[in-house]
Amino acid sequence: MIAKNLDELRKKIVIAAVQVGRNPKSVRIVAAAKTQSRKTVEEAIGLGIPIIGHNYVQEAIRERPSADCGAFEYHMIGHLQKNKAKKAAEIFDVVQTVDDLEIAQALNQGAGDLGKILGVMIQINLSGEPQKSGIQETKASPLIGFVQSLPSLRLLGLMTMPPLFDNPDAAIPFFRRLRELRDDLISGGVLNSGAKELSMGMTGDFEVAIEEGSTLVRIGTALFGPRA
Repeated sequence: MIAKNLDELRKKIVIAAVQVGRNPKSVRIVAAAKTQSRKTVEEAIGLGIPIIGHNYVQEAIRERPSADCGAFEYHMIGHLQKNKAKKAAEIFDVVQTVDDLEIAQALNQGAGDLGKILGVMIQINLSGEPQKSGIQETKASPLIGFVQSLPSLRLLGLMTMPPLFDNPDAAIPFFRRLRELRDDLISGGVLNSGAKELSMGMTGDFEVAIEEGSTLVRIGTALFGPRA
């Protein structure tokens, strides 16, 4: 089932990218592995999925795939609590959901203790929904500057989660704004020119996210099928 789903997913990514003049290879799938077994995730890696994303640190530890199944990156894509930051720095290659100074500092400390450079992304809350994590757009610049000053973190780009809509087109303004924000921050010298990653788009709206510039699409249901 995963192989068939992945084939369909890749076809849709190609169509979405090509119709706006993008190289489909500039879009990578982050397999959202929440509630999935290690065996299922290892199957996805074996089929060429480059990135595995987890919402929870403990689940990521428990279900971490074996290195024997192939090369992959491990990403944190859920809200991270400060008391889990040290462990997150140990097990993940990238934390996509940095949204405050204390989390950034804790991750830097954890990565530094291990002698590693941890990739991070800044999560921006563009919808203003209080139940969603992420820093407000107007407060992003100081956090970005702080993260870029930390020796054990490497800032890769920005991440967002729009409101849930029945119509994926309704999410377009949020995806477009994240791209515009990234470009504005780079042109203004706030964000380093290499931090171009945009993590946005999930099963219900990844195609319009790609059309608006997403480089990382976080896919669960369209890859693994409905969660039990």
